[in-house]
Amino acid sequence: MAATLSSVITHDVDEQAALLRGWNQSYAQLSAGVFNGSISETSFSGIHLFVEQTDNELFQTGVLPSNLCAVGVPVRFAGTANFCGAATAGEALHVFSGRDGFEFHTPCGSVMGGIVVDIDDLAASFGDDEQQAVFPTLREAHLRRANPKSTSALRQMILGAFDVLNNSPQLIDDAAHGRAMKGALVSTLAQALTDEQPDTGPSIAPAKRWLIVATARGLVMDHPDTPMNVADLCRAIGISRRNLQYCFQDVLGISPAAFLKIVRLNGARRAIKTAKSVTDAATTWGFWHFGRFASDYRAMFGELPSETYRRFHGSGIATS
Repeated sequence: MAATLSSVITHDVDEQAALLRGWNQSYAQLSAGVFNGSISETSFSGIHLFVEQTDNELFQTGVLPSNLCAVGVPVRFAGTANFCGAATAGEALHVFSGRDGFEFHTPCGSVMGGIVVDIDDLAASFGDDEQQAVFPTLREAHLRRANPKSTSALRQMILGAFDVLNNSPQLIDDAAHGRAMKGALVSTLAQALTDEQPDTGPSIAPAKRWLIVATARGLVMDHPDTPMNVADLCRAIGISRRNLQYCFQDVLGISPAAFLKIVRLNGARRAIKTAKSVTDAATTWGFWHFGRFASDYRAMFGELPSETYRRFHGSGIATS
């Protein structure tokens, strides 16, 4: 399937329902007034992202193909919604996929981000034990009360992908960027769905904890031009996400995701010195939300990425 990027504004509730292809949706408008809605969508490397806005109160029903996992992350709710019989004010993940479909009562002024991925691609981000724990819970559409940090990370990843592609649309046809972005998105989705928070931690001998962290560090350093995510490390080492988290917290005092971010920030800093633009350097190292990248970069290095670029390239600042 060819990569796509589109944004459509609608004034017809049935047209809005039909925009998400394959969802078999039906919308009923509950509030009076002219309907206003929009959907931004992008598809690349076998993944589909969307951001849907509806100004009217709606009752939505739909069902997705069984080979897909679709998860929504509220961006803005102007009131209380009801998803598959459970009330929500926008704090939970919405698992839309499942054998019996979903029912969704949305308030006026709702914005929902979402990610749709093939179930086999999602499975590749889990260890066997995590698959056994998570996949049975995905058989029915439901609200998922994930950790707020995991929910926020997925929301920012989805919105960040649109920021990148809208600002640099040429990247939609770049296969390498597409694969890297997909890997980051699926890994972030997997983290939100598992939401493992180690407490006392599993029983792993101290020497082995150090060896696991050293192995992970070696893998990251050996692939400087191919940014890895947590799922990549788990697969390469043969360890669960929870055990890897515990080892990093114990040995380095940070999570594996934080470690990977530090490595990628340093990689982006090196790349900025020779890159054509800050955007090229950031996306090469897996940063898709430019505002967050600039903030994290300044927190790490004491200057904005544009300031680093200016020091090595003169007064002109290229962002794309």
